[in-house]
Amino acid sequence: MKKKSFSIIIASMLAFALTITGCGNSNNDPGASGNESPTASTVPAGSYEYKTKAEGDIVIGFSQAVMNHPFRIANVESAKATAAELGIELIVTDGQGDVNKEISNIESLIARKVDAIIVSSLSGKAIYPAYKQVAEAKIPLIIAASGVPDDESIPYVSYVATDEVTMGQQAAQYIGKLLNNKGNIVVIDGVPESTNSELRRQGFMPEIEKFADIKVVAHQSGDWLRLPAMQVMTNILQANDEIDVVLAQNDEMGFGALEAIKKAGRENEIKVIGMDAQKEALELIKNGDSYIMSVKNEWSLDTAVKLAVDAVRGKPIDKRVVLDSPIIDKANIDEYYDPNSIF
Repeated sequence: MKKKSFSIIIASMLAFALTITGCGNSNNDPGASGNESPTASTVPAGSYEYKTKAEGDIVIGFSQAVMNHPFRIANVESAKATAAELGIELIVTDGQGDVNKEISNIESLIARKVDAIIVSSLSGKAIYPAYKQVAEAKIPLIIAASGVPDDESIPYVSYVATDEVTMGQQAAQYIGKLLNNKGNIVVIDGVPESTNSELRRQGFMPEIEKFADIKVVAHQSGDWLRLPAMQVMTNILQANDEIDVVLAQNDEMGFGALEAIKKAGRENEIKVIGMDAQKEALELIKNGDSYIMSVKNEWSLDTAVKLAVDAVRGKPIDKRVVLDSPIIDKANIDEYYDPNSIF
């Protein structure tokens, strides 16, 4: 009897030891082997340890906030192209503009034991709990084409995007010079709770206020979309006889504003400036339309996908990668316009 009890104790100890040894090695991951090992985070707050593997297939999950906008569609298409080029699998989910759906999608990607997750969210702080879940699963998180968390305790491995505060500042400086420091302007924001919209506003408003004789006569949301922006602009035109420039926080809203302006027959007196540098906007600029400038927001997720792969392979990656945001107008349009661009 004693001998039997002793054997059970030994067996239990061995099982416990095996369990401990197995921790940190995702045996259900494609290509998982003894080559996987946790990569320790560096000093920056919000970093964390995540699993890597030196070889084997890589599966990356991509949680896209919404797929009803050309910029977001271009994000996905560019990510797919880069993944195909690198020979990796990319699983794309659509948040449908609902943060609860986004979080559910990210939880699904975690459950599928993907090797890395790229998140492009418009949901501000509401998405942060999902970021924490990715970190707890020890999966490297890349935030792309989204707002950077303003809370240093929120974990992520790398953030890659255009600096949207700088975009706003550039637009304000351009308008100040265009109007010779005096005139009336309209500002059309994106979705109010969107981090992207807030960052662009943080850059633009303090900068435009430096020009004492430039007055913001109307400031409303166009929900990032063409039709809402057209409706908003129609009402603004009826209430304001003197408008010199409209700033739209993205080109889709700029197109809606321009349509309203043309319907009102006021295109000769009002100039439109946008953001994102969508191909359609660049065509308007090139053709000498009332749409005169757009600040480029990098739509390609090529860099984000490559960062995700490097993280999985255990290579060192930058905590923050800032992409260029040039002003594009008639003076340099030929340098940036590509008729074959997907965005």
